[in-house]
Amino acid sequence: MTKFYDLIVREVKKETDEAVSVLFGVPEDIKDVFKFIPGQYVTIQHELNGEQLRRDYSICSSVNSGELRIAVKRMEGGRFSTFATTDLKPGMKLSVSPPNGKFILEPDARKRKNYLAFASGSGITPVFSMLQSVLEIEPESTFTLVYGNRSSEKTIFRNELDRLAAGYPGRFNLIYVLSRQVNE
Repeated sequence: MTKFYDLIVREVKKETDEAVSVLFGVPEDIKDVFKFIPGQYVTIQHELNGEQLRRDYSICSSVNSGELRIAVKRMEGGRFSTFATTDLKPGMKLSVSPPNGKFILEPDARKRKNYLAFASGSGITPVFSMLQSVLEIEPESTFTLVYGNRSSEKTIFRNELDRLAAGYPGRFNLIYVLSRQVNE
């Protein structure tokens, strides 16, 4: 049976009009429990209107950041995603499982690789953790990301991705594909 830990929400950051990232405070005595490999996810358990909900969300922080952050995109009819994007506030507690999952990338400073990832919409979340970790840990590796969204305004982590592209020229190649962008 999965063990859950009550973690305090430290920050709820609006990423787009329909998505937020959620930063958790992880107490020192359980930091090791929440060590993760880029690409892993946590399960959030929360009671909402008398119903126990469980949802999986990919970790989007870099492995070196010391942070445990997830991204949540509001889905039509999604009870928890609607709550998280409209009512979740810093100081609230959520029950969070330790990291899990096998869609992982284990960065290693000795590697010299050329990574290529395709993501769209909120599917960027595990890839965002991977690409940040590669750029920070593998100085000889490159990372190309092809990232599809409806428009610039719907692009989760747009500012952070643009900063990474500017900060790692020649190592991070970022290609946006916008399917409904209106150019004036």
